[in-house]
Amino acid sequence: MKRFKNILVGIDLSQGDRLVSDVLPPPTVEAVERALWLAKVNSAKVTFFFALDISYPAQNLIEEQSDEDDSVLKEARDALNVLAARAASEGIQADTDVRFGKSWLEIIRQVLREEHDLVVVGTRHLSAIRSVLMGSTGIKLLRKCPCPVWITQPRGSNKIKSILVAHDLSPVGDLAMELGCSMAQLHSAQLHVLHSLESPQLESAFQQRVSADNMLLYRSRAQGHIEEQLKNYELTQVPQVHLVIGSPDLAILAHIEKFGIELLAMGTIARVGIAGFITGNTAENLLPSIPCSVLAVKPSDFVSPVTL
Repeated sequence: MKRFKNILVGIDLSQGDRLVSDVLPPPTVEAVERALWLAKVNSAKVTFFFALDISYPAQNLIEEQSDEDDSVLKEARDALNVLAARAASEGIQADTDVRFGKSWLEIIRQVLREEHDLVVVGTRHLSAIRSVLMGSTGIKLLRKCPCPVWITQPRGSNKIKSILVAHDLSPVGDLAMELGCSMAQLHSAQLHVLHSLESPQLESAFQQRVSADNMLLYRSRAQGHIEEQLKNYELTQVPQVHLVIGSPDLAILAHIEKFGIELLAMGTIARVGIAGFITGNTAENLLPSIPCSVLAVKPSDFVSPVTL
């Protein structure tokens, strides 16, 4: 986790019909707490960021009265300054920034401008329906932000007790494993590692008359790949490795529910030639339904469709 030195925290100041509120919603409070904790661990810098998503005429009106004591822009900056002051009191270097525009888009532009290496944001529960647990801002960041993204869900405790790494044995899966193991080490959490072999791969394998011995060999190699990585970490609880056959998205959701997972670490991969999209249906089907916090990382060659 020492890799994170320049953390961007997306702050949601809007409440109901108020553009700026001095009361932070629970998901944003969770994001602030996680970011400050991680900044302490890493001796990292934190930037608190808010985007005002309003029309151009409204922007002009706000900018014209930006020097007045009661302007919305000043209220937003004051709210962020309170967070920065708290960070400073805890020995953390902190900056603030307020921009106009859509939150997810301006967050990514801020990442590109300032080369942030992690984004931490809270997610709004749009509905109690399982298919829309994660808000659109979080999903768009997971799809298009070039740096790792931590989408936090409010929890009763600051300590993370259970972590699941969704590992596809690829280089980006290795990086997700690194992050998941580091988090488990820092929190003394129970670590679960899941690798799923999809049904279409199995059907193809049987069509090629692959023997049961070869399937066992594949499972053995997957187990060995994961265990080799685990050797690099001193975990207080024995990690549990799960090798399953079936749809990865369904397997991930089932394991989150079965083991009470509080944080999912996973890799996302852009389709060739289509920047900002995730390979296959697994992640696209999974993202809106994830009921826990998510720490997602892109491959080193990922290209965001967002530019400055």
